[in-house]
Amino acid sequence: MIARFFRLPKTKQFHYKPRYYDERKEALDKRIAQIKAEMGITGDQPDGNKYFKGDYKSNIKGQMRGYFKTVKKEKHASNIRLLIILLVLLALAWYIIYY
Repeated sequence: MIARFFRLPKTKQFHYKPRYYDERKEALDKRIAQIKAEMGITGDQPDGNKYFKGDYKSNIKGQMRGYFKTVKKEKHASNIRLLIILLVLLALAWYIIYY
């Protein structure tokens, strides 16, 4: 009983078996990639995408700055709210004690 109490369970294993596998499609994709490499076409730009307009430039730096500004404002507002609540509670306690 005690020996069984300290026994660790076996690790769970993951067996992934793909449902669909198309050899012809994979071979075609490899051939297309090879031809594009021979022609010097990079895979960065989508072909025939009607929603793609010009070069795409990531704006993660600007997004992070905005996020940190928002977090800073929320933290400041939270601190002010906490200070106001403490002042109200102190005033209420003072009123109850002295009156």
